[in-house]
Amino acid sequence: MSSLRERNESAWLLPKGPGSNLGLREKMRRYGDDDEVDIVIVGCGAGGATLLQRLARAGWRAVGLDAGPFWEPEQDWVSDEAGSHHLYWTEPRVIAGTDPVPLGSNNSGRGVGGSMVHFAGYTPRFHPSDFHTLSADGVGADWPLEYGELRPFYEEIEAELPVSGEKWPWGDPHSYPHRPHPVSGNGELFLRGANACGITAKVGPVAIANGRFGNRPHCIYRGFCLQGCKVNAKASPLITHVPDALAHGAEIRPDSMATRICLDERTGLASGVEYVQGGIQRFQRARLVAVAGYSIETPRLLLNSTSPRFPDGMCNDFDQVGRYLMVQGAPQTAGRFQAEVRMWKAPPPEVSTEDFYETDPSKPYKRGFSIQCVSPLPITWAEHVAAQGHWGAALRRYMSDYPHWACLGALCEFLPLEGNRVTLADETDRRSEEHTSELQSRQYLV
Repeated sequence: MSSLRERNESAWLLPKGPGSNLGLREKMRRYGDDDEVDIVIVGCGAGGATLLQRLARAGWRAVGLDAGPFWEPEQDWVSDEAGSHHLYWTEPRVIAGTDPVPLGSNNSGRGVGGSMVHFAGYTPRFHPSDFHTLSADGVGADWPLEYGELRPFYEEIEAELPVSGEKWPWGDPHSYPHRPHPVSGNGELFLRGANACGITAKVGPVAIANGRFGNRPHCIYRGFCLQGCKVNAKASPLITHVPDALAHGAEIRPDSMATRICLDERTGLASGVEYVQGGIQRFQRARLVAVAGYSIETPRLLLNSTSPRFPDGMCNDFDQVGRYLMVQGAPQTAGRFQAEVRMWKAPPPEVSTEDFYETDPSKPYKRGFSIQCVSPLPITWAEHVAAQGHWGAALRRYMSDYPHWACLGALCEFLPLEGNRVTLADETDRRSEEHTSELQSRQYLV
């Protein structure tokens, strides 16, 4: 395995302090639409930006398209819930089916860095058992690869983000490159309660630097991980992979909505991507196209990419594109304590347990769940309380008591069901060119 700086120097290309390296953007290599590049990557989030960086390092002529802006953390992000909605993907999506489940506002990212810009930082690994759930538990499907094949890639990316946490005893026991963060009142209560119940709980894992990492500073525990990390302590591709990609010749085109992957009917190969930038339809030629637009925008783009060869959408000969959509179940519970907890003063998922992760033969369901701290900020907390029927004076009392509450959440595993799918709706979006996504959902839980 190569050393960290030999494969990714992003942390050392950032300025010493908040912000990003604007010089890299200004000097970024720029290709013409008529230039046939080696690859166009649609989406500059966790998958797309990492691929862009790796291929640029290997000498590929690579272009990344993203539908949202090229964020500048110091200028574009604020420590305010209401002022951070522009980080989310807010294009219309129609939710339908026999048991519709609305998506949360932060399910998708908008802008370079993708949803990692506003994710909580939680970075667990799969367990070895996740790769053969069908043969072991009779649900889901077995993977065509084993956990051991992914282990070195876990280790590489955990070093590049980097990930902080205690030694992890579950699944494939392992350690993390950075020591665990100190815990807040919420995490301390979880640790004490778990210990009293005989449950093992550990601090981490979170993709947040604990101590200086390159030119990135230490976390300051302001609690706004879901609103974008202004200090660059929490990982997102915007700071973990994009700087190195630009330094090695990659180009990123922000505010560029991909609308269609084009096909060379003679060769049967992709020839490039049509996209809209500044209201103008453009086309970038490419030898290869990679789509990394999350589990909703990826099938939407493929389904919109019809041709004589693929009349029902690109690669959709067997009506599988968009099917088996899996979302994340995250029920939460909270309790009030006499002393102030101040649960917001830490990374939201600071302590977790995977004691209940594997299938328990005594339970009437297969597979399991993890439990972690969650620390909703005041507006989100008010939404939770109001959803329980509290309003008016009762809601005000709850909100004035906010510092005394602690909150835990479960991460549930959902089955891949054929009927859970993304299709194209009859409506069009604000560009009047691409269909909105329609999500058909049935029962999800394992």
